Amino acid sequence: MRRTLLFTACFTALAVTAVAQDEADYQKWMKTIGATSGSLRKNLEAKNGDGASADAKKLQETFGQVHGFWHKKNVDDAMKFAMDAQEGFGTVAEQAKAGKFEDASATLKKASANCGGCHTAHREKAAHGSWKIK
Repeated sequence: MRRTLLFTACFTALAVTAVAQDEADYQKWMKTIGATSGSLRKNLEAKNGDGASADAKKLQETFGQVHGFWHKKNVDDAMKFAMDAQEGFGTVAEQAKAGKFEDASATLKKASANCGGCHTAHREKAAHGSWKIK
């Protein structure tokens, strides 16, 4: 009985730690997305194809991680938002590399709309003013 109770307590502590780590990683990804999106916009405006392509690829990779986060939680709409964003940023990378800056800007706008959809559905303002996952 004692062994079972100890095992359950250890497993619960490990699970709580894993969830906290996942959410800490998620917060880092969101900050990376914000900064990289800003850089991507500036690079597109400056017609810097290599810089814009690198930024878009970084966003594509980050949204792959975001997709994995929501997949673990089995949240279908959030997984779709992340997958659509990931695909969109992949297209932005290709368009920017090819010098199609107007097309890349239009695709960026469409891909970024996924951010707002997910934020509306899965984020809420905490009492102290920060944001938390619903």
